[in-house]
Amino acid sequence: MNIANNIKAAANAHGKTISSLATEMGVAQSHLSRTINNERISLKDMEALATLIGCEVSDFFNDNPSPTLVCPKCGARLKLVEDKEE
Repeated sequence: MNIANNIKAAANAHGKTISSLATEMGVAQSHLSRTINNERISLKDMEALATLIGCEVSDFFNDNPSPTLVCPKCGARLKLVEDKEE
């Protein structure tokens, strides 16, 4: 398990970059990148990242994150399922 890679993968899967997340958090991109890469990130920052990305904090600890999105307006958790055509 690599938390840094999982954060980056979750961000990428939701169309976000570390740079865009840093801007939304009001911190320098270099600071956020160092924090993530050194895996010295606080729970508060993980929660902020998860909210901005639209995922769960637990996804950062799981190499196979659940396919969920979080509605930015109401906070509802939406599970994605694959539509299997017949």
